[in-house]
Amino acid sequence: MYILAVAILYFVGFYANDVLFSDLEHHRGAHWIFLPAGLRLLGILLLGSTGAIGIFLGSLLAALIMDQSTPLGMVVESLISAGAPLLTYYLALRYGLSVNLKNLTARSLFILATFFAAMSALLHSIWFATQDIAESFAASFLAMFVGNLLGTIIVLYIIRAGLIFVDNRWKRSKNQNESE
Repeated sequence: MYILAVAILYFVGFYANDVLFSDLEHHRGAHWIFLPAGLRLLGILLLGSTGAIGIFLGSLLAALIMDQSTPLGMVVESLISAGAPLLTYYLALRYGLSVNLKNLTARSLFILATFFAAMSALLHSIWFATQDIAESFAASFLAMFVGNLLGTIIVLYIIRAGLIFVDNRWKRSKNQNESE
């Protein structure tokens, strides 16, 4: 159930990013703003390897529908999309992140997002360079790093704002019920 939910959410995020930011595409697969990156990190932080499977399937679905790559490219790029945040997550666990995320502060989340953006950009840029998709490894890496980091920050702050809104509504509702 979670795998399917993550796959659908990731696909929808990928499609929405294409609609909203297609003009900010550096080359196929490298965007200056990439909202699905935030969904990748969020899926992994909340669901671990289950989230990675969902991201892989959602990425594969997006690649199939958008018909942008060879069959091998679709699989490799989907593996990188799911594997980069999972690898970053496991490294973070090794260096002190708790599995239940209780010690995840705003600062540590930003550091985690930065490392994830770099890991994803690096692995994708290596693949794109070997497939002659990117003319310049450095330019590809930079566009993907910036896009992944901005996309992750945007998604995380949207979710944070939503949680604050829900919490405030819950508190207001609780206070109204107590005053009655």
